[in-house]
Amino acid sequence: MASNLSRQFTNHLDHFHIKLEDSALNYLTSMLATMSVTDGGVKSVSQIRESTEMFLEEAEIEPSRMDKFYATLAVGPAPAVQSISQDITSEIPSTPSGTSSDSASKLAARRQKRAQKKAAPQPDTRESTPPPQSDAAIVATHQQSRFHLETLETLSKDIDYATVNISVHQVDLLVDAHLRLKEGVRYGLVGQNGVGKSVLMKCMADDTLPMPHNLNILHIAQLETFDESTTVLNEVLEADTGTMASVREYEELHNVLGSTHQSTAKNTKALNIVVHRILLARSLARVTLIRQLAVKRSGQRGHDARQQQVKIEAEHAALQARDPHAYITPKMVTDIMTEVFEKYELINLDARRALARKILRGLGFSDKAVDAKVHTFSGGWKMRIALAKSLFMKPDILLLDEPTNHLDLPAILWLQEYLTNETDGITTVVVSHDRAFLNAVTDETIIFRDKVLKYHSGNFDDYEQNTSEQRVRKQKMLDIQEKKRAKIVASIQYNVQKARASGDDKRLGQVASRKKKLDRLGMEKTEDGKKFKVSYRAGRHLDSRVQIVVEQDVKTAAIKIPEPAPLRYHGSTFMMKNVSFRYPGTMRDIVEDFSIDVKPGARIAFLGPNGCGKSTLLNLMTGVNKPTKGEVYHHPLLKIGYFSQQIVDQLDLDRTPFEELMKRHPGISEHDCRAHFSSVGVSGDVVLRKTQSLSGGQRNRVAFAMILYESPHVLVLDEITNHLDMGTLDTLVEALAGYTGALVLVSHDVWFLKQLMEEEEGEEIEEEDVPDERAFYVVRNGAVRHWEKGMDGYVELVMKKVKKDMNVT
Repeated sequence: MASNLSRQFTNHLDHFHIKLEDSALNYLTSMLATMSVTDGGVKSVSQIRESTEMFLEEAEIEPSRMDKFYATLAVGPAPAVQSISQDITSEIPSTPSGTSSDSASKLAARRQKRAQKKAAPQPDTRESTPPPQSDAAIVATHQQSRFHLETLETLSKDIDYATVNISVHQVDLLVDAHLRLKEGVRYGLVGQNGVGKSVLMKCMADDTLPMPHNLNILHIAQLETFDESTTVLNEVLEADTGTMASVREYEELHNVLGSTHQSTAKNTKALNIVVHRILLARSLARVTLIRQLAVKRSGQRGHDARQQQVKIEAEHAALQARDPHAYITPKMVTDIMTEVFEKYELINLDARRALARKILRGLGFSDKAVDAKVHTFSGGWKMRIALAKSLFMKPDILLLDEPTNHLDLPAILWLQEYLTNETDGITTVVVSHDRAFLNAVTDETIIFRDKVLKYHSGNFDDYEQNTSEQRVRKQKMLDIQEKKRAKIVASIQYNVQKARASGDDKRLGQVASRKKKLDRLGMEKTEDGKKFKVSYRAGRHLDSRVQIVVEQDVKTAAIKIPEPAPLRYHGSTFMMKNVSFRYPGTMRDIVEDFSIDVKPGARIAFLGPNGCGKSTLLNLMTGVNKPTKGEVYHHPLLKIGYFSQQIVDQLDLDRTPFEELMKRHPGISEHDCRAHFSSVGVSGDVVLRKTQSLSGGQRNRVAFAMILYESPHVLVLDEITNHLDMGTLDTLVEALAGYTGALVLVSHDVWFLKQLMEEEEGEEIEEEDVPDERAFYVVRNGAVRHWEKGMDGYVELVMKKVKKDMNVT
């Protein structure tokens, strides 16, 4: 059956007198057996050659002999095995577990590298596009103890792996890193965009990096697939597949038995069919799980998984072929009924629905939206659904990657309260650029930098302050040490000269003493404040003590905003007078009777939840929409730079940034084009990559560069902070703070708005540098009102409503 292809291949090897190592042969035959029962069977010799050629190369078979081997290989028809669900792709080992020296694992790793090399695009002098981060390209390992099974099946919910290595397309992301997560602690995972934070989360969640079997680890990205035809509420409920499977089993039995739950001769046949269907569904779930494991794992674990896959698929096919009336016995019916009804009694569906509704309302869904179909929502709202599913599941370890990206301030504050107060016992790891949110929800900070993980007991602000203090302290220590070093070196040189001149051996003794003293320069205390002892340092070292290293700030590409040309006019930059707007066919004004006078250098921020009309207001200010009533006045020479997510989405994915700018501004030279992109931190080969290959942060920078090209007098920025890491946010704030034109801002990032709209305590600013106006406006139900209580006052107002709603629900 499944071994037919394996047998043909091994017989052909014998015919050509080709000998392979036993471990390699076992791995190869297992893979061929798997191929023969998936994807409808192997259809060509070329398909076999692509999967097996590496093994023959390792055996040093001559190319001509290898060509003849495959040319004469006859592939018989594969046995028919009924497909259960989606087909499985050819096995590509991608997840070596541990540090096994198994030669088959080594062969698999080499085979993977060869496949990657074949798949890699040829170098192009004009364009360099990074390869996609497919699962097969990710290799993740950690050090395994002799008691490996115990470490994977322990009852503890802590994770403590001393040596973790992760690489993507043979590029190292983590090297001998220490991964440590304590039960119930909320961690903030920080690091520059592209260092590998999301990859680490993915590897933990999908078993690419072997995790303890008792832990339920959930990554929000795993929930970003949706049943478009169901309601939002059902989509969240269905995230718990095990519970909902038990509910469906109960409902099927209940439909046959009625409320009495008593079997009769009349419904025996129907019961047999239902029980058989239940067994098939459970078997299918096992098949799906083992297929996923067989694809992810490699080495001995992968070999075992593929052997198990063949066995389970055969068992499922046999079960599927059985006649329910002949196979299902009265005892099987009784056992299944008892099991299903006992499980159902433990499920409180009403409580689960209430929890799902509470979470969805907190994330901004109205009662009507909760019962709407998933396909009616945009991508941003679907990300909220994925977030709701992750919170509803309550796993042991919850991995949240940029959860605030598509949330407004009320939803961010609700999520902040929920994570703080309603996730007891759940270990949470959060990646976010929103500093206020990160500081509020995290207990400890994990710093992903230089291919290692460092830990700080405290939130991000505490880490930054501590790092700054340590940098100052160590710099002082280093300066003092260098003075000592210079003094000792001068003393050594002086005594050596005197010893040579006078022949005084005592001076040579002083030289030796000074050299020992020179060797002992370094840290006088350990990082935790203990007095330094040599015994604290294990292994061999070039120096007697740990050297003083001043940790440098991570360098982020600077952003430079061009100065706008003077308008030679001291009046208003632009005005809106008694402006109202409503969409055609509607009866309600989105903006109602609003007036504003924006002077050069002004700083204006609009506050309010999503859907209140902020983006509509910006469209009116920039001329995208025309007011229904009132008027909008722009200075004749005024240039406005308008950044919005729509501007980012309008970038042509098949063009490079270089081509995009050249198309919009014909005649610009290549040098000027590169110089302009470099001013926003987009440099090197990034400008020659297709936009579709760029990260979210890089696309934001490209779109920002487009609107800056004409040196606008007014920058209108709608949610520009999405997808930007903290280093980039720092440089953006610094650039915007020095911008002499007017700023109009919409953002839900509290830290970002406070940096640009409020002066820090004790800050001394020369009078001519102060903008003409700093004003907040709150948008609500069409009305736009001036807000005088600052950002903290607005956050406090929204938080009161959030807490009130949480208590009500």
